[in-house]
Amino acid sequence: YAGWPASPVNHFNQNSQYSFESLPQKICLICGDEASGCHYGVLTCGSCKVFFKRAMEGQHNYLCAGRNDCIVDKIRRKNCPACRLRKCCQAGMVLGATLQDEGQSLTQRLSFSPNQEIQFVPPMISVLRGIEPEVVYAGYDNTKPETPSSLLTSLNHLCERQLLCVVKWSKLLPGFRNLHIDDQITLIQYSWMSLMVFAMGWRSYKHVSGQMLYFAPDLILNEQRMKESSFYSLCLSMWQLPQEFVRLQVSQEEFLCMKALLLLNTIPLEGLRSQSQFDEMRTSYIRELVKAIGLRQKGVVANSQRFYQLTKLMDSMHDVSLLSRALSVEFPEMMSEVIAAQLPKILAGMVKPLLFHKK
Repeated sequence: YAGWPASPVNHFNQNSQYSFESLPQKICLICGDEASGCHYGVLTCGSCKVFFKRAMEGQHNYLCAGRNDCIVDKIRRKNCPACRLRKCCQAGMVLGATLQDEGQSLTQRLSFSPNQEIQFVPPMISVLRGIEPEVVYAGYDNTKPETPSSLLTSLNHLCERQLLCVVKWSKLLPGFRNLHIDDQITLIQYSWMSLMVFAMGWRSYKHVSGQMLYFAPDLILNEQRMKESSFYSLCLSMWQLPQEFVRLQVSQEEFLCMKALLLLNTIPLEGLRSQSQFDEMRTSYIRELVKAIGLRQKGVVANSQRFYQLTKLMDSMHDVSLLSRALSVEFPEMMSEVIAAQLPKILAGMVKPLLFHKK
């Protein structure tokens, strides 16, 4: 997948070896104005620096009046704060998302402090909100008679579009582009199915209270349609996920952190080329999940119980992913290549699932 399109994330945003003076151009990567320095990890002007800081700290719920594709330049940067903030997040700007001292133990990093009162959404979670993919439609024609074949064809086309969204989203995920390119491809290949099923479970939970499978706004399956499909057993397996979301009343902040961790939940048995960077990245997102839990739970016991429940749910995604890969259905060419490349390794035990709990 060397042909995957490169994301607009700037190449210097998390590379400490570059100083501002050594960069070839001093142009703000958000609006194109003259940059004043590297602010929040990205080369920006003073105006975009201040805007990003205020937007993050003020927890503004900006909405675009257009199609989320407004031009952001020196003249028009104030016209649409929603598109400006999205561009900041896509460029990799992170407010205060610095790693803690490496000398701390994992227990210290993930400790639940009963005295710690979190009264605002952590900056990293705000970034995760900003890079969430747009709604993808299946293009399903509900006016025509439905057959198992037509339903499967529509789902396959939808999955192919969603796979491209997974690739784009992963490239925008803070820290991911620090990994070796081979590691990036490997992680996406191992996790794409889990990520799509997890996102579908979230939509099913938020839009239809877990009563149906919400693949897309124009493709929602009730139990009867599941039974009539050619993949009923898979539907039942996936249906458990939104029902667990309902039972646990998962928050959006928790979902976003869990989704990031699902990208990092399976590695080759021999490890990754950039294993140390991967370990650090995964630990930082576990820490973000702890912060997300702290937004709604108070007290060390409640936090610990919540962390246990959510990590058990993430562990269960390994089984759902393996079942979906093993199904004898005809996938589009793009997904078939990914499955053919990785499924034999998974079945042969050549991968290492990073489970939170022993089975």
